[in-house]
Amino acid sequence: MSRSWFPRAVFGAKTPGQAVIIAAIALPFIVAFVLLVVEVSERWLEVAMLEDALQQASRSAVQTLDYAAMARNENLVRGVPAGGCADVSTKEPGDCDAIVTIAATFFTANLANVRGIATNATNPSDGDSVAEIVARTRWTILPRGGSCAYSNGASRTVPAQPLICAEVRPTMRGIVGWGEFTPLITASDTLDAVRAP
Repeated sequence: MSRSWFPRAVFGAKTPGQAVIIAAIALPFIVAFVLLVVEVSERWLEVAMLEDALQQASRSAVQTLDYAAMARNENLVRGVPAGGCADVSTKEPGDCDAIVTIAATFFTANLANVRGIATNATNPSDGDSVAEIVARTRWTILPRGGSCAYSNGASRTVPAQPLICAEVRPTMRGIVGWGEFTPLITASDTLDAVRAP
């Protein structure tokens, strides 16, 4: 008995154009999958760029030290009361204005090339502008160390070195345009302890 009849009997005879129909059915699913991968990877990249910008701003701000106080073995951040400031922003003037202004200046400069941020502040569908993100950032400055608590329940504790923590929840938009997203961006940095060789 010959087996040559089996594939035709099960799958039917080949006719010209069958592959086009299968491709037409599969193409929308393939395109949607590719766009989903592009959108997810773009959002991940945007969040990573924003985290890096905030981390570098907090790192630069914590380096603003009162070196004379350090020589007296008092780890104080210049222009900050000994008790520090918790949950402050550029919109709310307070005792830590000097260090918050420095941090906000660095953060503004670092956000210049971050994708997903509105370039036109008059169009809210583009996401938040740089100025809105910087104004909404919450800073905690602890010149003698301590613990920062973030709104997601995480915390960072440093016993003795000056500590600066920051968090912001910006409204951003991906590259494909499948709606806005609001990631929580956190950062913290401390002055590294000097160790004798």
